[in-house]
Amino acid sequence: MKFKIGMRTFKTGLSVFCCILVSILLKRETYVVAAITTVFTLREDMENTLRYGKHRIIGNVMGAIMSIAVIAIFNWLGRTELVQLIFIPVIITLMIALLASLGYHEGTVGACATLLTIVFMIPANQSYGYAFARVVDSFIGMGIALLVNYVIPCKVGKKRFIRTSKSEEVSD
Repeated sequence: MKFKIGMRTFKTGLSVFCCILVSILLKRETYVVAAITTVFTLREDMENTLRYGKHRIIGNVMGAIMSIAVIAIFNWLGRTELVQLIFIPVIITLMIALLASLGYHEGTVGACATLLTIVFMIPANQSYGYAFARVVDSFIGMGIALLVNYVIPCKVGKKRFIRTSKSEEVSD
């Protein structure tokens, strides 16, 4: 068995360390979402890291917004099992279809996780605050993944760039 810690693995560990450190310094309630976001976001290059990060952020924002819609439905119709059985799958289906139609397929899992966590795990009186905090933590995780991937490229000597359009590149 060959045991190897490659550059991407090292950068992932470093990114998680940075997420925990930043969350502690900013006195965030938890660093779970930031750390998970950085793990999912960090990719082999800046272009893919930026793309996955954008999808993850949009997914979390969409999940937070849709959870507010579900909570509004609960407030209007009651939080009965029948209302949950009907409306949560419908909202999730619509959310996935919307994200897919906008081209954010990689954001669907995060969106569903955000919605379900807010709706089922967070007390109703804390839902809005948690939704906002989750989005902020996602930005922290994505920002750290981008920073680490920019500062430490996967291959020494490889150009760091972000494709801004099909025909132009920005390099350092």
